[in-house]
Amino acid sequence: MQVKAVIEKRRKNLAISNCAKCGKVFLPDTYTPVCAECLAKDHNDLKIINEYLHDYPLAGILEVATRTGVDAMQILRFVKSGSLRITDAPDPYKCRMCGKDLKKGTLCQDCMDKVADLKEALKKKKDKNPSNRRHRR
Repeated sequence: MQVKAVIEKRRKNLAISNCAKCGKVFLPDTYTPVCAECLAKDHNDLKIINEYLHDYPLAGILEVATRTGVDAMQILRFVKSGSLRITDAPDPYKCRMCGKDLKKGTLCQDCMDKVADLKEALKKKKDKNPSNRRHRR
């Protein structure tokens, strides 16, 4: 009886997904939208970029992309995700809500706190008044 329960539990956990980068079908072992090969490539690209920036700390995105062979858009994704940080950028990123200069991400800490507070207030309002929910027809 226990064996059947284990098999059924494993069967439920075998959700397949498509890689967000290459489109390949894979079995995710953690919550990640990319397959193991693309994840390894991202880690390798980040390592190459960090090594280059260690030797040339004032290099811009286009220079890093040209010299390392890593796509400039991938470098920007690393910056937005916080994997890379910009230091003394000539044109710093701006917060999408208030316009403050950023070194990583898309929102400053103050705006992230405001968004979290708004989400919490909205959730409390929905929980408090369930009759206002819309029903699909």
